[in-house]
Formats: sequence, structure tokens, C-alpha cells
Amino acid sequence: MNRLINSLTLMYLALLWSCTYEVVPEPQNCDDAPTLQVVSVTDADCGLASGAVQVAVSGGVEPYVFRLNEGGGQTESTFIGLSAGSHIIAVEDANGCEGSLEVQIANQDGVNTTVAKVDASCGSTNGRIDISAEGGATPYQFRINEQAFQSSSAFSGLAPGEYEVVTRDANGCESVQTVQLTSGVEFAAIEAFVENNCAISNCHDGTISPDFRTAATIQDRAARIEARTASKTMPPASSGRELTDQQIQDIACWVGDGAVLSTNP
Repeated sequence: MNRLINSLTLMYLALLWSCTYEVVPEPQNCDDAPTLQVVSVTDADCGLASGAVQVAVSGGVEPYVFRLNEGGGQTESTFIGLSAGSHIIAVEDANGCEGSLEVQIANQDGVNTTVAKVDASCGSTNGRIDISAEGGATPYQFRINEQAFQSSSAFSGLAPGEYEVVTRDANGCESVQTVQLTSGVEFAAIEAFVENNCAISNCHDGTISPDFRTAATIQDRAARIEARTASKTMPPASSGRELTDQQIQDIACWVGDGAVLSTNP
């Protein structure tokens, strides 16, 4: 009898060990997440980091922490010493709920740009970025990321991801934009992959934390899910389930797009 009990105990432990046991806190309710509004913008002098922006926040729970371009946090809602281009300001409230806003700082006496894009499909390089420039001194030069400058303002053959777009005029004045090309992978597909292959009996189905039956938890653990599915340790081999290479790639693309739950505006 004792042998039977021991065998059943070992089988139950094996089922538990086949799944990752991770205790995570319950996500905060962010129905009243903080929202940012621009109060004032000071454009930059050509070639100088002399721009500034002030924002105000509504909603959420004080105190707030503000960040510029994923930099360190501060309690002040004003940022100075900004160069021309696009900047992302984010706010986090006392509950960990977040909001963000993109702000454009223009060159007062140099080149300024607008960008049009065509998103790329997951796993492909069919994305495109087109730059329109005005002001400053011609001719203009353009580049993306760390590539060399070129005279053409069009960049094609791009994969999903984030790109730094730089426009330089004949006087050396530059405008910098950050452009995100998304893959368009919908969360509904990712949710189905996870629920059907990971939120299974004696695993992430509510019996073991985290509970992957909830959209918020999948989003909160997106980076971890991407890493484990890429290494093919999730779902575990003992489960008898396996994601296809396309499903694994779709998960990576969804995370790369920002792991959003909805693409609707």
C-alpha cells in the first residue's frame, strides 16, 4: 500500500515539475491608468539639444514617475536638453499602471521631417519607410540605424522592429525619428496558442501560477513566454504538445510589436 502511495506521489510531483511553478502577484486594476497631455513644447536650435517639453497627467494614483525615451525616472514632469526629433515620454503611477505619449521637437532653423511607413509581415522583410524633409539647407541625406547616409529618402526590405531614422541637411543639422514597424500578429492567435498548449491540466490552467487562461497574465509574462517557447521548453515535452515553428515565430513577432492585447485604436 505504501509503495502505491509513494508511486502516486512521485507521478503527481512529476506532473508539477513538468510545468514551471512561478508565483506572480495579481496584476493591478489599470482601468483608470494615467494619461499624459502636452502642456508646452520648446523647439531646439539646429545642432543643439536646447528643446524642452512639459506634460501634465490625469488619472491614475499619485505619486507619478516620469521617464524620457526609457531613461531613468524622475518626479518632475518637465524635460529639458532635448534634440530635434521624436521623443517618448512615459508615466507610471503608484499602482504600476502606465501611460505614454510621443512628442515631436522641431528644429527652429534646420531640417524637419515627417515619416510614412508600411509595416512588415511576421517573418518577412517587406516593410518600408519613406521620409519627407523640409526646411534647412539642401541637399538632404538620410539613414536608418547605423547604416551609412544616402541621398534616397526611401528604405525598403525592412523586417518588423524599431528603427532610428536620421535626416541631415547640408549644414549638418539633423532630425531624428523613431519608427516602429509592426508585424500585425493579433493577440487572439497568441492567446489560442498559449491556452491550448500551455494552460493545460495541472499546468498553467489555474492550478499552478501563473494562470495563462487570462489575457492580462499572458501579456504580463510575454517576454518569458517568448523566451521559453523559443527554447522549446514551453510547453514541456512531457505534456505531449509542441508548437510549430510558425507559432513560435508569431509569438516573437507579437512580443516585438509591444505585446498589445488589441490593435484597435
